[in-house]
Amino acid sequence: MADLKKLIHDHLKSARVMQLATSVNHQPWVCTVHYYSDENMNLYWISTPARRHSQEIAKNQKVAVAIKIHEDTPSEKYIIGISAVGHATRMSKEEAEKIGSQYMSKLDKDPTLLKNILEGKNPHEFYCLKISKIVLFDTKNFSDNPRQEYNV
Repeated sequence: MADLKKLIHDHLKSARVMQLATSVNHQPWVCTVHYYSDENMNLYWISTPARRHSQEIAKNQKVAVAIKIHEDTPSEKYIIGISAVGHATRMSKEEAEKIGSQYMSKLDKDPTLLKNILEGKNPHEFYCLKISKIVLFDTKNFSDNPRQEYNV
C-alpha cells in the first residue's frame, strides 16, 4: 500500500493551481490561485487585499481548497484529487520573506515580483493556509477505497 502522507506531499508539490473556497454570511465563493506548498503541507499564494477571497479571509479564516492532480483519460483511467480544509491568514512581510523565493521558483515568476511585493511597490500580499485535514481521492493507488483522509 502507498504511503499516504508521502503521496499527498508529492502531489501538493507537483500541482501549481488550486481552487480556494471562502465564505462570509453563508455565501460561498470559489476562485483559482497559483500556490506553493512547503514540507509541512502549508499552502501559500499571493493576492491583493482588495480581491473578494482576500476580504473574506479577513472576516472568516476557515477555508477549503480543491486541487486536481490527474484526470481520467482514455489511456490513464484513474482520478487523483485533493480536498483540504484549514485556516488561512495574510502573512507578515517577515513571514513572506521566508517562503517568497520558493514560491517564485516553483511558479517560474520573475524574482523582481518578490522584491516589489516586499518593498510595497506591488499591491500583492502573501497568504498561508495551514491545513488541518486533507482528503486524497485516488483511484490509482487506492482502488478499493479511493477516499483517504489525513489529519495534519
